[in-house]
Amino acid sequence: MELTKCIILLISSTLFLMSCEKKELPAPKYDRGDVITQQVEMTSNYKNQIWYRLSDNMIVTTNNKIDWDLGFESSALGFHVVLNSSKAMKVYKTHFNNLSQVTDTAGLGLGGTADMPSGNIDSTAIGNWQTINTVYIINRGYNELGQQQGYYKLKINSVTSTGFTFEFGDIYSSTVSSGLVNKNSEYSFNIYSFYNQQQLVIEPKKTEYDLCFTQYSHVYYDPIYFYQVTGVLSNNYNTTIIRIADKSFNSIVLSDTIGKTFSVNKNTIGYNWKTFDLNTNLFTVNPQICYLIKDCKGFYYKLHFIDFYNSSGIKGFPKFEF
Repeated sequence: MELTKCIILLISSTLFLMSCEKKELPAPKYDRGDVITQQVEMTSNYKNQIWYRLSDNMIVTTNNKIDWDLGFESSALGFHVVLNSSKAMKVYKTHFNNLSQVTDTAGLGLGGTADMPSGNIDSTAIGNWQTINTVYIINRGYNELGQQQGYYKLKINSVTSTGFTFEFGDIYSSTVSSGLVNKNSEYSFNIYSFYNQQQLVIEPKKTEYDLCFTQYSHVYYDPIYFYQVTGVLSNNYNTTIIRIADKSFNSIVLSDTIGKTFSVNKNTIGYNWKTFDLNTNLFTVNPQICYLIKDCKGFYYKLHFIDFYNSSGIKGFPKFEF
């Protein structure tokens, strides 16, 4: 009798514990989806900057590359200022500390410094302006027709957790304008236009895009010089990329991401997925060059380019599969 009671008690306890145990929930299943083909319209003179998100095959926004000049770092401790490299902008540091002392471009020559295409925040042309009390001469670069956008003089006066103050003006003018940029940390950089003399929204929020189809300044070494190229820069806030050249697009699988070091450099995709033939005056795309991309939401994609021309044979229309 006592043995029977013990067995009954043991079974009851086991059933009670089983009823209290949490059931395992299946991990959400994501559809790998089919290969998507997309083409973006930079136009034949590459005037458009196109900001693109992979997760829903969406062009987030498009702007003319001449719409802006400077980007101001938006984090509370941020102090860096970047150039709009799509216009081939450059910076010259002067030995003056007052805008009125700068009245022309004499002695500038063909030099000047551009931001590094990697997007490394410590490799900007303006650099740490807080350590030097100087006026910068800003070469505003060129529009899509190759027309010079002029030279401005700039002095950054202050930065706080909420914004920047600065003063600027056309290099040949005695008129000085005051500038103010308010920080908004939803963006990597807060944008300013000398032409409009105001802060603008150009670059999407830092969590809302992966790639930017644009022109930018590429650096060549020995000797160092900057050259305008057309390609793709990535959002280095939370999008990382690795280049794959030894496997075909169709053969790349998820396991190819294992053990790989993904780069935060903005120019990992860059421009050299295509080449230019001086004899035919045509671009040729190499579809064997592929990219593994971890997007801002943590999903993995593979991508390669298949064309640079539209159906009418006009350049400036990158076509890719992912």
